[in-house]
Amino acid sequence: MVERMTAHRKLLADYAESGSEEAFRELVAAYIGLVHGSAMRLVNGQSQLAEDIAQTVFSDLARKAKTLSPDVMIGGWLHRRTCYAAATAMRGERRRLIREREALEMNSLSADDALASVAPVLDEAINQLADEDREAITLRFFERFNLRAIGEAMGTTEAAAQKRVARALEKLRGLLVRRGVVLSATGLALAVGSASATAAPAGLAMTISTAALTSAPAGAGFTWTTLKIMALTKLKITLIAVAVALVAAGTATTVVINRDPSYTPPPHPDPQKIMYEAAADTRAGRYKDALAKNIWYRNNALRYQPSLLGVRDSFALMYWSELAGKHPPAMKKLKAIRADAEKQVRGNKAGEQAEVSAFLTVLSINDGLKEEQKNVELFKWLDTHNSTAATRVYPATEQNLIHAGEYALCGRYMDADNSYQRILDSYQQMKKMPGSASNPQLMDFAVKNFSNQSATLVAVLAINNRNDEADQVASKAAREIHNPEFATLLAEAKNGKVPARWP
Repeated sequence: MVERMTAHRKLLADYAESGSEEAFRELVAAYIGLVHGSAMRLVNGQSQLAEDIAQTVFSDLARKAKTLSPDVMIGGWLHRRTCYAAATAMRGERRRLIREREALEMNSLSADDALASVAPVLDEAINQLADEDREAITLRFFERFNLRAIGEAMGTTEAAAQKRVARALEKLRGLLVRRGVVLSATGLALAVGSASATAAPAGLAMTISTAALTSAPAGAGFTWTTLKIMALTKLKITLIAVAVALVAAGTATTVVINRDPSYTPPPHPDPQKIMYEAAADTRAGRYKDALAKNIWYRNNALRYQPSLLGVRDSFALMYWSELAGKHPPAMKKLKAIRADAEKQVRGNKAGEQAEVSAFLTVLSINDGLKEEQKNVELFKWLDTHNSTAATRVYPATEQNLIHAGEYALCGRYMDADNSYQRILDSYQQMKKMPGSASNPQLMDFAVKNFSNQSATLVAVLAINNRNDEADQVASKAAREIHNPEFATLLAEAKNGKVPARWP
């Protein structure tokens, strides 16, 4: 076991010193099960999200290899990075699961039963242990070292290692009790041991190591593709925010598609899991399966979880658009959804909530199909026929209108304070992302994105002779970023010069 640990450290050193891709691939193959298994538990079995987290973790390893200590416990380091990468995405969902989980006595549980009980909160609890306790858990249960090897690795005896593992388990059990999960020591050992046996998908190690090596020279754990997705996600979050308002009002619209008999969901289906499965099917070339699941999600998600309205009308349609570009039947059905939704927009009575929800559906499909000009055309129709609905959907359409040069139209609906707050919130969220402080590429993206968006807002206000508001936004933005380039950009914007579109 100690020899294996030494060999893994040597692989890391080879990569750090000479950039050996072969060494890095072997390292990923050795630890992919640990990272992917932890990620799967952290994201409640959402396979695509778990693979994205694994990608980030190993990209971080490639980037930080030269700075790691020669004595680093690689498994413990990777586990902690996995927890950090998953925390933001799943924190809210995990809290909900914790609140709903009843405390159960698990003395007689099987390993599978114990794991099912503890999985949603296991990795978070492990991550809160002290360094030595966390290393004892990862060495014993995730890397499967025997007690003698653990003792040697931690500079102690086999007997001391046994006591350390037992103490670490007891501390872990205490942390789980606070989260409403009650397990005996035996039950916990079964659960953690079962968790560590989770196998990563075949070929994932090769995919991950290739992508991580590709991204490493850029000096950041986030690839440029990730940053572009983040920019797209800002619009999707706006769509969700508008849709949530519809849920609060108790009304929404659903364009029902003929059910596809080729997909039968499991008992008590999880709509979000099915959405991610559909995305995974698309990427794996299982287009018919992906289409059937997308149809099921569109027709049924809100029956199980009404709060998914925003997700259904944004992210789910984004995934469907990806499928549509590869599978003509999916494109045909997606365009049918858009046509029906657009008919609702143009046909409903003024001010009805259903019209707003239908507009968001059209907006997401057009974005996914890269037909943003159609959003502008539909908003102009609302501007003429239903200004109440236009006011409600404007935040989600603002970027399309600005990119189309419809500055006067923006001037009629733009709320300067709200628009600036959305830009600021996005900037602050990027700065708070795990590892952002040590990630120059991410920080550079955040600064440039904030600079461009806020200066654009100032320019549009100035063009519409809303100069006092333009000055106020410029003053607020200048307090966030202090550099001559941004000062010049804001000065030009106050004179009505709109910055070039970025990114």
